[in-house]
Amino acid sequence: MRKNKSGMSFAVQFALPRKLIVLSILCFGLLAGCGDDAENHARRVIVLGFDGMDPKLCEKLMGQGKLPNLSRLAKQGSYRRLGTSTPPQSPVAWSNLITGTDSGRHGVFDFVHRDPATVAPFSSAATEEPPSPLPMLGNKWDSVSVIGYELPLRTPHMKTNRHAPAFWEHLNEAGVPAHIFRMPANYPPTGSKGAHFCCLSDMGTPDIVNTLGTFTYYTEDPNERYMPMSAGGGQVVPIFMSEHRAKAKFIGPVNTFKTTLGKAETVEQPFFIYRDPTAAVVTVEYNGRTILLAEGEWSDWQAVSFEMIPHAVALNGIVRLYLKSVHPYVRLYVSPINFDPREEMYEIDQPADWSVTVSNAVGRYYTQGLPEDTKALSNKVLSREEFLTQAELIFQERSDLFDFAMDHYQGGLFFFYFGSTDQIGHMFWGARQPGHPALTAEEHKKYASLMDEWYERMDVVVGRVMERFPDALLMVMSDHGFGSFRRRFNINTWLKQNGFAAMRNVFDPAAPMNFDFAKTRAYALGINALYVNLTGRERAGIVPKTDKRAVMSEVREKLIAYRDPETGEQVVKDVYFCSDIFKGPLVKVGPDMIIGYASGYQGGGALGEFPKEIMEDNTDAWCGDHCVAPDLVPGVLFASRSVGVDDPSLLDIAPTLLSAFDVKTPEIMQGRDLFLVTEGSVP
Repeated sequence: MRKNKSGMSFAVQFALPRKLIVLSILCFGLLAGCGDDAENHARRVIVLGFDGMDPKLCEKLMGQGKLPNLSRLAKQGSYRRLGTSTPPQSPVAWSNLITGTDSGRHGVFDFVHRDPATVAPFSSAATEEPPSPLPMLGNKWDSVSVIGYELPLRTPHMKTNRHAPAFWEHLNEAGVPAHIFRMPANYPPTGSKGAHFCCLSDMGTPDIVNTLGTFTYYTEDPNERYMPMSAGGGQVVPIFMSEHRAKAKFIGPVNTFKTTLGKAETVEQPFFIYRDPTAAVVTVEYNGRTILLAEGEWSDWQAVSFEMIPHAVALNGIVRLYLKSVHPYVRLYVSPINFDPREEMYEIDQPADWSVTVSNAVGRYYTQGLPEDTKALSNKVLSREEFLTQAELIFQERSDLFDFAMDHYQGGLFFFYFGSTDQIGHMFWGARQPGHPALTAEEHKKYASLMDEWYERMDVVVGRVMERFPDALLMVMSDHGFGSFRRRFNINTWLKQNGFAAMRNVFDPAAPMNFDFAKTRAYALGINALYVNLTGRERAGIVPKTDKRAVMSEVREKLIAYRDPETGEQVVKDVYFCSDIFKGPLVKVGPDMIIGYASGYQGGGALGEFPKEIMEDNTDAWCGDHCVAPDLVPGVLFASRSVGVDDPSLLDIAPTLLSAFDVKTPEIMQGRDLFLVTEGSVP
């Protein structure tokens, strides 16, 4: 199971490929491309999204003269700290930006939600939607059996859990083209009608085995063969060399077309590893392919095919291999198996052939959202230096995509997303704080200025845009800031010790969803979310509706009063009642409370676990985070024109983009045109 960027594990529901029908006939739609023939538009508005870019560090580096392009942009127009979402989690924050609304209207409250009828957790990104009934046959016939395989007559598809329209839908309806490259919290990408539109998804996009990214570690080392993946997100496969040869398998998806004794089987692709007896080199062979790897080398993208129905249906993915060592033991890291962008069947783009066009131009690329393998680092499969090498490969891919995007942009709206500042921040921000328990003294010294260097690289990106499109309205923004994560607060353990929750299985406190709901008044699920076990709503609710507010107030008062027994510091800065801070029809489906942690702290037990201690040091490589009180981690906003308000927020971005093209702001949006006060309409 994959831990997402906040450290939480959960499975992702997965639909069959969008073009797959009976007898594996693939219908390819003839959709318009997104290239040189795209509709031109006289106005140019460009938005660069740098995930997690922190204003405090930006301001420090600008003061030192290390961010000359951002400084120039601020002088030319403006710079402000940008209010983030509550909670400041990326799926919530980017949904605020995309829709111009908060959670009460778009319905995304956390990385994970729960079904109150079953109290089962599910991903907030997307869920599987049942297929439409067949004409004349209705819902009766879903598939037919042929030679032992169930062939679908109709297939489900993935549907985003974001319920409000995206800003580009309003632009397209008004005739404004939109180019959206790697938008987070937009899987599967929402389509748009009207003007020319293209989009690639990012955060929330799973891998081919239905998770947010599961790597595989093949090791001959007897000390590693059964090493636990305590941080999730990976699996260890022991290999046994005989005469310098070993057989292994790429582990693919579950075969939904075939079951054995009522259980679906995992599809695998065999491969062989041949070790040179003396040199630090191996050869990997499979399906007619040969890959030569030297120790310490990353492979290019390798295509891997998983045969679902022999000679008829296959799912095609791509992987990167990294050879950690050869002698005395072969140790091989294989990345999560990504969707192959040269296949039209995956729901990673709009229109349906756009990823094919892009990958034919720039090469294959990570389609998985947030591809830096933070879990491989947390599980000590990759070292910090190996992780940074992978991060460099990802950044170069993104840079190539950025070049392609700029070359094909003629006018209208252009959005481009860089996630490196966030993912590297999660793993190295603690190095900025001496004594962080996750890093050694040597690592603190070595990586203390690493984030400075990555911010300087982002500044170069800004400079390239300013030089190439000097007359464009340019906005540079981040969804939230960043901070150190030194101590973990195990919220459900605290709820248990304070009489709000009870544990079902006393023998396995680490088990997920381990609540005894017959004795639980309040429970935590997700990173910042708290729920009252309400009568008539939860499956086994025990708190009457008349007592709900009293329970919430009691929880809030005690959480804010709690102090870290080791440091004496306040752990929870505030607890927000969702009905007070959100307005809209979807407030009722979200959590009852949101925890705003104090600086340096984050919650644990995101899937209903009860760790032994309430407080513990964070010794995980994931040493930085932002899931705290929102006022502690604002984002950044740079603009080439003067911003007319002192307190801009993510909610203001969408209305501002619409106004830039003279498109009326719909009533559902809650924000303001940031340039209206001083600039009026964009000329």
